[in-house]
Amino acid sequence: MSTVLFLILMSLIAGVLTGIVGMASLTLYPVLLSVGIQPITANATITVAQVGARLGTVISSLKELHGHWKQALQIAILNTIGGVFGALILIHSSNTGFKKMVPLFILLAGIMILYPQKANTTNLNNRFNQIMSWLSLFLVGVYNGYFGAASGLLMIAVLSKIVKENYAIYNAMRNLASFCNNVVAAGLFIFRLSIDWAVIILLLLGLFIGGLIGPIIVRYIPSTYIKTAVGGFAIILAFILGYEAYL
Repeated sequence: MSTVLFLILMSLIAGVLTGIVGMASLTLYPVLLSVGIQPITANATITVAQVGARLGTVISSLKELHGHWKQALQIAILNTIGGVFGALILIHSSNTGFKKMVPLFILLAGIMILYPQKANTTNLNNRFNQIMSWLSLFLVGVYNGYFGAASGLLMIAVLSKIVKENYAIYNAMRNLASFCNNVVAAGLFIFRLSIDWAVIILLLLGLFIGGLIGPIIVRYIPSTYIKTAVGGFAIILAFILGYEAYL
């Protein structure tokens, strides 16, 4: 019973973080490892369960998406195509190799979260910068399909250069793109990888409710405070998982 409550609580927290900065994988990956699930199975299970969280974030983001659907769908399609490539890379990975790669991804994510963003001085009319921004969006999709810890922050960084709107609006676009990416990756994983179906319902419940709450919090609480806390947690977690993987 304690394990059930633990999984629901952690998935609820992960769902809230997904709606704010996109951190469900970062939160739930060590949780599933702690209950004895293998690394790749844990990641695939989280991806499938996150469909519930992403659906919740999209529903809760409809207010911000109003009037921006065309650009949001363009972003979602490109990001999802990248996600297919990332999912295929994971399908052909080994548990040992994946376990050693994850701490590096999480450490990089934590550094990027804590690293102060400079004001965007890029000329958005410059064709080269536009191409690089859209390429970055595709590459973040690849990363999201493979693992995705802190991919939300990477998406926010890219979208801040593409979308001429405030944080709440491009965060809503991120939520839509991540949902589409997750649905496609989850479909691939269900047919090609082992999924721990015993914990799916528990994760879905917490992630969906948390996903509804996250975008609402964005409207009222400065994201800087949340990013600082999550970034610090990511760096600590990276060293813990790195110690377990390499030593």
